[in-house]
Amino acid sequence: MDRVYVTRNSICSRRNLVILVVDTQNGTIWGEALATVEQQIDTKNTSVEYSEYMNFHLVESDITSSAMTISVNATCSLDNSCRQDSSPWGDPRPITVGGSIDGTWTRSWTGNQGHKEFRLSYDLYIHISGTTGGNTEWGGDEEQADGQYWVRCDNEVGTYAGCVQPDFTPTFVVNEKYSAARNFIASVQENMATHPGWEGHGQPLHRESDADEEEENRRVICKDGSFKADPDTPDPTCDEYPFARSKESGRQLGVTTGAECQQYWVEARVIGGQEYLILFNVGDPPADAKCGRASMPKSQNTGVGGDLGRKTVQWRLLENDSYWVDAGAGNG
Repeated sequence: MDRVYVTRNSICSRRNLVILVVDTQNGTIWGEALATVEQQIDTKNTSVEYSEYMNFHLVESDITSSAMTISVNATCSLDNSCRQDSSPWGDPRPITVGGSIDGTWTRSWTGNQGHKEFRLSYDLYIHISGTTGGNTEWGGDEEQADGQYWVRCDNEVGTYAGCVQPDFTPTFVVNEKYSAARNFIASVQENMATHPGWEGHGQPLHRESDADEEEENRRVICKDGSFKADPDTPDPTCDEYPFARSKESGRQLGVTTGAECQQYWVEARVIGGQEYLILFNVGDPPADAKCGRASMPKSQNTGVGGDLGRKTVQWRLLENDSYWVDAGAGNG
């Protein structure tokens, strides 16, 4: 069984190959071999250069001829937008049972504007003495369900250009030091029927990269005149979830005033000489609401927003890229 593991900055895979040597004239099978191919692609979020290591291991073979060679042709782009160093696999390389051969490609995006996606493809050619040889292919646009070996490079986020694996959906974990904001997000995720951003229950959020759209989201949810800061909220601000910088902001789902959101507020309470920020909600939060709004201490609100902004750069989240939000929903 082929296995593929993906993070935002790496793709690791292992595939099993069964090699049959067949006489194409009469269909006679001359022999069979078992091999594995391991790959690791590593990208950097501050560099347009990325590398790939590949290892071919011949596990066993009953093919009588020992003269077996392997070569691999890897393609990172059909145009000149990707530069790839000379292939370590270009020439046929001999291999025997129990042996391995490996090599590393170094690639880089040649562009400097916008972004570019690369669906890497591979053609592994096997030649056995006395046969015409054969090949197997994987990756590229034709392989939608098996790893997708997909790298995207851009200069649209942060100071430096960089590359990521865009198929991986990262998780934004709300820091526990922002306990009030974290509880607010978790409460909205639990009480809204759509459970926005809550993995395993709802759908992920998607980045809104247009600053004008983001500001319009805030205007409708928090600056429409209906928000009243609670007098017991220290240094109060209006906080909304799903975030204003997401496609799931209530305004983008049809909300015309923040009064339609679930309503929450935070109070500072001193218990045993220790101050705690306690989250309250107005009535029974309606499950069919499309947003939540809270009277939130400024440090809590901006703290979470700052963390999200830094993760946006780290993960190179572009327009409409998805991410989950872990605020501890379901743990309370």
